[in-house]
Amino acid sequence: MKQLKTGLCIAVLGLALSACEPIKMDQGYHLDPEQLALIETGVTNKDAVQQLMGSPSSIATFQTEGDAWYYISSKTEHYAFFEKEVKSRNIVIVLFNIDDVVAEVADLSLEDGREIEVVQRETPTGGRELGLLEQLFGNLGRFNTAGEGQ
Repeated sequence: MKQLKTGLCIAVLGLALSACEPIKMDQGYHLDPEQLALIETGVTNKDAVQQLMGSPSSIATFQTEGDAWYYISSKTEHYAFFEKEVKSRNIVIVLFNIDDVVAEVADLSLEDGREIEVVQRETPTGGRELGLLEQLFGNLGRFNTAGEGQ
């Protein structure tokens, strides 16, 4: 009987420890350094970049001198319901000039990122704030009777 309890405790402990395995996620474009090396500044055009690297993860919305294509990937992991932790992030930015030829290629990692402080204040709105009684009884007497306003 004692061996059965010991075996059961070991099985439960093993099951509990196996549940502590982190959940890993690998998302986005996976950079191949050989493909990136084939992109030459001033020579390679948009079509060649798309053939080498595929469609970008994102394209710049505001274009001043030419397009900017972003190839983004990240690796995260988390335990059960805890917050995700970013283990690595890679962003390849391909900037094109007006003639759709590569002007610059930048390869950024997680270390190149910056933390942005979110502002918690609220934007004030016009009008006045109503008290509890004004909210509850504010519409009394404002209803149309039959025949009015038709």
